[in-house]
Amino acid sequence: MLSLYRIYLNKILNKLFGVVQFPAKRKKKGDILISYITEPFTKKLESFSNLHTNYWECYEIARLFSVRGYTVDIINWDNHKFIPKKNYKICIDTQNNLEHLSKFLPKSCIKVMHVVTSHGDFQNNAELKRLEELKKRRKIVLSPQRQMLTTKNLKYVDFLEGFGNKSVHKTYNLLDKQIFPIPISAVKLFNFPENKDFKSARTKFLWLGGGGAILKGLDLVLEVFAKNPSLELHICGPIVAEKDFALAYKKELYETPNIHFYGRIDVTSDLFGEISNKCGALIYPAFSEGTSGAIVQAMHAGIIPIITPQCGVYEDANAIIIQDPSINSINESVNSFSKLDPETVKNMARNIWAYAQKHYTRESFSATYSKFIDTILKI
Repeated sequence: MLSLYRIYLNKILNKLFGVVQFPAKRKKKGDILISYITEPFTKKLESFSNLHTNYWECYEIARLFSVRGYTVDIINWDNHKFIPKKNYKICIDTQNNLEHLSKFLPKSCIKVMHVVTSHGDFQNNAELKRLEELKKRRKIVLSPQRQMLTTKNLKYVDFLEGFGNKSVHKTYNLLDKQIFPIPISAVKLFNFPENKDFKSARTKFLWLGGGGAILKGLDLVLEVFAKNPSLELHICGPIVAEKDFALAYKKELYETPNIHFYGRIDVTSDLFGEISNKCGALIYPAFSEGTSGAIVQAMHAGIIPIITPQCGVYEDANAIIIQDPSINSINESVNSFSKLDPETVKNMARNIWAYAQKHYTRESFSATYSKFIDTILKI
């Protein structure tokens, strides 16, 4: 844990130079550079945001190097002005910064890409295709929300590690490298909801996600539930930030009795606890992800995911998979789920919860990333 003095110093360094530091915890062996996010190193651990797992994960990566005797410098992933001047042993970047950084890194520096999304080309094409489908289906033209710069990191990396399953990793079309799989962590762990009314919950569904409503299939989900008044949909996400989408789906979001919209929500809040205790399944037909932290958080709450392979959840998690998400396939999936025996739903929920407890925690992230670090440090 960083001292209050170091946190204060990092605030100054971040403001003046765009860099923060996590000092070595033992006799110094060398320096590491991480291009990810600086903000976690300017706050106390208990002040970290509950809206995303990356605050803690970036901090933990730095800590793991620190306890091994390395001083870690951290910059933001989009800082293309920083000039490395140290003899960095390893450089880890999460987006598209290695092209710039590599010009200044020593030749001996091991360059790593931390994968947090599908390949940019795949995601961009997926979103544009979905927007075109929407235009044909409802005569609505919306603007893209999740377009990415095509990463050039693959030209420079020695290793790749990060989130996702086989479907996500396949989007990188790697011929001579593999992605070392790292499990995403969770913001909060929950006890299994033993007293949930699973007979009622099987007809209530959760959509929990971040930005990019079209990319994450919310349009399809809304259209399905608008035609199924006996099923309930509970939506948690920053949809109001996408004004054109919110306007286009105003009727479904605000004027449909069986659809409930809450906005962005803290998964550690009592409100999320109330919502998750109502819902039996999460419906999330995303077309591109790394590993969806929202899905993982729902799994920890004992909610069964109805998802696509592109959501990045490991294949052996026993989620309900929609291979080709459409209005028809989503409609069939949610109606079939609503007719399951309540005891079957409870058993499925327990299995999903147990899987999340085993695979998607801070402890599993830390243990797996430690193995990756020790592997590349030996090279």
